[in-house]
Amino acid sequence: MDHQDGQRSEPAEGGLVEGRPEDGGPVEGGPDEDRLFSEANTWHFRLQSDDIRPAERAAFAEWLTRSPAHSHAWAGLQTLLHDLKEPARAAYAESCSAPPRRPASAGIRRLAAAMTILLVVGGLGGWHGPTLYQNAVADQVTSTGQRRTLTLPDGSRVDMNGDTALALDYRDGERRVRILRGEAWFQVTRAPDHPFVVDGGAGAARVLGTQFSVRRESDRTTVTVGEGLVEVAAHRNADGNAPWPDSVRLRPGESVEADANGLTGPRAADPAVAFAWRQGQIVFRQQSLASVITALNRQWPGRVVLLNDEAAERVVSGVFALDRPDAVIDALERGLGVRATRITPYLTLLR
Repeated sequence: MDHQDGQRSEPAEGGLVEGRPEDGGPVEGGPDEDRLFSEANTWHFRLQSDDIRPAERAAFAEWLTRSPAHSHAWAGLQTLLHDLKEPARAAYAESCSAPPRRPASAGIRRLAAAMTILLVVGGLGGWHGPTLYQNAVADQVTSTGQRRTLTLPDGSRVDMNGDTALALDYRDGERRVRILRGEAWFQVTRAPDHPFVVDGGAGAARVLGTQFSVRRESDRTTVTVGEGLVEVAAHRNADGNAPWPDSVRLRPGESVEADANGLTGPRAADPAVAFAWRQGQIVFRQQSLASVITALNRQWPGRVVLLNDEAAERVVSGVFALDRPDAVIDALERGLGVRATRITPYLTLLR
């Protein structure tokens, strides 16, 4: 499928999202009760993380015993997650056995309802799992669909893509930015005596002055260079002032991926495609529908769910405006023969 949408959109405006668990007694049914439920959700997914520290487990134990309302919020969350998982599985199984051309059935609607609730409370883990925790420890955050431009303390510029969380660490002569999730583009102010390091989890990038982007997806980090020279290493918390063994150097138009197995690349990359989100666009070139849906879900509030396994590998090419999600879904329907069921403005099923 080929599609061209020439419209551009400006980066969305929005405020900084910040939050940390706080003390205080809740008012039943009020904002404090909602706050405690949100904190319980944060702790639920943090406790499942592989890198949780003993101090954090101790902090959770202290939080849980802080008041009866805290323990009530925790018990309520666990009950809700347990009660919702089985209905979601049953509804999904029913939807898979439905005739392929049948209008949206009660099973589909029940699936959508269960998925929407699970989405809100984080019950499917991979959707909102550690997001609240990351927001709590981040210095800069964008929500899904929001894009922001920041000026860092050294004068460097950062464009943050949607659903991105950054933590800043400027000390000991080093300029360091940690990407907790998401994607950011950097225009770095040159300072030879103060390396600029972006830590993306599985890999780190070090520069003196250049333009590049870093994207973090779970345990994979992708670095793409638009200008200058960037050194990349598959090391967590790499020292910006020490040599990096087994690193690679990227030139403009190159990218590399880092994961638990090391580095893959360099490979050719088109900055016009990789950085299109900065102009409010997203570009696909001969990509599978499944990967397209994954990319779109990073950019839009809500969720697009692909229920048609046969369509997952169909090829998509096109340029789309990120502020026109309905136009993108319409183009997928026309070009690939899938059918969209819009359950709510925040949930669309593709069959």
